[in-house]
Formats: sequence, structure tokens, C-alpha cells
Amino acid sequence: MKASPLFIGEYRGQRGQRGRSLAATRRKRPSWRRLILRLGAAVLLVGLLGYGGFWLLTSPSFAVARVQSGRYRFSAQEEVEAALSSCLGKNIWTLTRGDVEEAVAGLAWVRSLSLSRQIPDQLTVEFVEWRPLLAVAGDDQGGPERLLVEDGRVLDLPGHLVGPGLPVLVGCRLEADGEGIWRLGETDADTVLDLLAALEASGLEGTVPVDFVSRTEQGFVLVLQDHAGSLLLGNEDFATRLGRYLLARDRIPAGSAVDLRFADRITYESS
Repeated sequence: MKASPLFIGEYRGQRGQRGRSLAATRRKRPSWRRLILRLGAAVLLVGLLGYGGFWLLTSPSFAVARVQSGRYRFSAQEEVEAALSSCLGKNIWTLTRGDVEEAVAGLAWVRSLSLSRQIPDQLTVEFVEWRPLLAVAGDDQGGPERLLVEDGRVLDLPGHLVGPGLPVLVGCRLEADGEGIWRLGETDADTVLDLLAALEASGLEGTVPVDFVSRTEQGFVLVLQDHAGSLLLGNEDFATRLGRYLLARDRIPAGSAVDLRFADRITYESS
């Protein structure tokens, strides 16, 4: 006797005959009660989240009660405290770094800051201050010491500090740019910053420190410490000229006035 074939799925039978569906698992219809319970739970969860967010943003528990700062040197303490006091009472979650930067915008020595929160009500602000590059001789006498910083501004040194002993820039005209803030003339500022970059890259001050950076009619002159002489650099190509001096320094008498403006020679006048 011939065995009947085994079919998986729907058996079609003979040609022209309608097939019969084989046994299949019956799907359960969703329960309306379960759907309503799930919908209610979702609505409740959204409501709780919304209320929680509203509470975090409005509760007095999260009003800033204390602001502390990291270490700083060139900013006056009373000015820092006055600036940061504007953050007190504001919500710790909504107070942004931009808000704090706006609050301390009047602190000329602050270059950038970072902000951290200690829940529920304390902020910590860390400052990065501008690095002074040169002391700047002013036109008046008896005023505060002024320092050139990396963005080309000249800032008054706070009265509670002693100057850092930097070379002194002389011969450049200063223009007022706010209380305690000055600027060099645009051409002077760019040239001086180029000169300082070349000076740092050359490592000259590791060999012989600089006392003065002087602007003259012939260009910029570096006056070296301990009567070691002076270097006339002109107004351009500072890195090349300083490198040429360092190569020839051992053959130049100490105390000489050295002219480095010519590409094919070094001239000097002994004292």
C-alpha cells in the first residue's frame, strides 16, 4: 500500500480541489482591560516625569547657595566675589557655563573657565587666566604696572601683586580700551607678538636674559641683561636673525651693540 505524503502547511489536495489548512495555534485577542491598564501606567509615568522635572527646575532645594572658585592670581579677590555673587539663588540645573562667563565678563584677566556642580546647591568655578608676556612702560609716572598678555591687550597689574619680573617693553604707544585695559597700536601689537614668539622659539633667554624690548626708529632692539649688549632686529624675520646671532655669539665681544638686519653679515660695535 502506498504511503500518504506528508505536507507541512496547507494541503492543496488534487488539482481543482480546495486545500485544507492544517492545525495552527490560535492567537489570543488582546484584552481591553490590559490595554487600558498599560495606557494608564504610561500616562502616570509621563506625569511623574513631568512633575519631577518641574520640581528640579523650581524647587528652592536646588537654588545655588554657595559658589567657590579655584585658584587664581591676577584677578582681585573682591572683584571675583562680586562677579560670582550674581549666580547665587539661581537654579543649579538651568545655570549654564555661558551664564557664568557673562557674570565674570568684567574680569579682564580671566581667559576661560570651567563649571562643575555639587548637588543640591553648590557651584565650583575654575579659572584660566591670561599669561603675561612683557611688562609695559606707561606714559605716566606712579601708575600701576602694566603687563602685555597673549591676546595683545595691556592690563593693569592688581595692586596686591608684585610684578613677575618680565622684560620691559618701551617705546610703544598705548591706547585706552576700558578701565584698567589698554592696547598697543595695531601694527605694534602684531609685530611685538611675532617677536615674542620668535624669542621663545629661539631659546635666547635660556642663554642670556632680556632686560628691555625697545621700539626705535630703526626697529625693535633687545637689550640684554648684565650689560651683555643689545640686538637690533628691525621689524621682521625675527626668528632667522635671532638664530644667526646665537650661532655667532661666541665670536662677538660681550657688551656689543649687534645689528642683525642684514642677511649676509652681522655687524657690531664694541662698548
